[in-house]
Amino acid sequence: MSVQTILEKRRSVRHFDSSYTIRPEVLASLIESASKSPNGNNIQATRYLIIDEPDLQRALLPIAFNQQQVIDASALVVMLGDYRAFEEDNIIKIHEEGFQAGFFDESLRDYLANAAIQYYATKSKEELKMELTRDVSLASMSFILLANEAGFETITMSGYDSAQLKASLNISDRYLDVMLIAIGKGTKSGHQTVRHPVHKIMYRNTISS
Repeated sequence: MSVQTILEKRRSVRHFDSSYTIRPEVLASLIESASKSPNGNNIQATRYLIIDEPDLQRALLPIAFNQQQVIDASALVVMLGDYRAFEEDNIIKIHEEGFQAGFFDESLRDYLANAAIQYYATKSKEELKMELTRDVSLASMSFILLANEAGFETITMSGYDSAQLKASLNISDRYLDVMLIAIGKGTKSGHQTVRHPVHKIMYRNTISS
């Protein structure tokens, strides 16, 4: 299917076949492709925590306000941003790897790395949080499109207690939790939704106040 077709047909599915298992290598393949998503300065801050152990899924059910897909989906993916990605060592290492792969010369390697280091050095914690949210969200959309292309259904979830989730899964403050994605084989199609016509959401050169 084309990306346009996937977007036209995509629904948020809340009813999953609880007996269906997605093989680990299939999830790894989806994540490998999603990791090619755009991200600021190529610092690659997105992390994917897969939860597919049934007892653990059941433990998360009340934390996610008893949404049934938490335990019925084949897996939950906790979409995280890693604050350590902003560190100088990570930025230098990634750009050195690009140089070693022959993607650019030493001059461009140093320019890109130094520009990224200086860019993040001026950012507040709130601004870094926005950077992570943006990058993780781009990767999340890619993951959803890839999952739908592979024949799975998904739903993004922001309805959960962040502090309890991080405590239950031993997620340190090194990571920002951005969303959960439930993935599996749907047993009931999600309902259609109304979307604004394009003339209500598109502006050119200026936007009304």
